Amino acid sequence: MSDEEYVKLIPKRICEVEINHGITTVLYIKKPTFIEKIFFRSLINKPHKIDLDEIGSFIWGIINASKNIEEIIKLAKEHFGEKIEPAEDRVIQFIKQMHANKLIMLFEKQGND
Repeated sequence: MSDEEYVKLIPKRICEVEINHGITTVLYIKKPTFIEKIFFRSLINKPHKIDLDEIGSFIWGIINASKNIEEIIKLAKEHFGEKIEPAEDRVIQFIKQMHANKLIMLFEKQGND
């Protein structure tokens, strides 16, 4: 999928978070490996944590299943200015990583436009 097609997708959060002083920590349950199932049963359902930086926390906060990635890039540019450049590359990479780790879902806008 090209970046032009990718920015039209709408992300939706699918995991829990903790927010402390404006910084987001994403909590998720990792699928256990065979070895973990045998030797580390007590840790299987313990949430794993990912601490996001200022930019990641901002982006995570505006992922709401209504804005597409293109709109998120625009809001991030307005909020951070030069600090986030190249904004499109950074936001797309962040969204791709969150999607690859199954922390967000991506879907196309439904309906007539």
